[in-house]
Amino acid sequence: MKRLGNALHVVQQKLIVRGAGESIPRANSPVIDRSGSRIGKVYDVFGPVKSPYIVVRLNRGVDSAGHVGKMLYVGEASRRDNKWKR
Repeated sequence: MKRLGNALHVVQQKLIVRGAGESIPRANSPVIDRSGSRIGKVYDVFGPVKSPYIVVRLNRGVDSAGHVGKMLYVGEASRRDNKWKR
């Protein structure tokens, strides 16, 4: 489990995260919170390489406002997530 960064704010049901700068996550990587619950997937990465911004598309039923200001993490992609990749 790698640190993704701190959640800054919510825009159109997507969470904007300031990257921790450790590594840039791949698109569709699962995003989890401190308790280990999957809250969504990496949707987009933009900004400077040293401290990128990451857009997280949240799963249905996830309280977006409850994660603002908290540290998020990138989980391991399961085999099922990679099923349709070439």
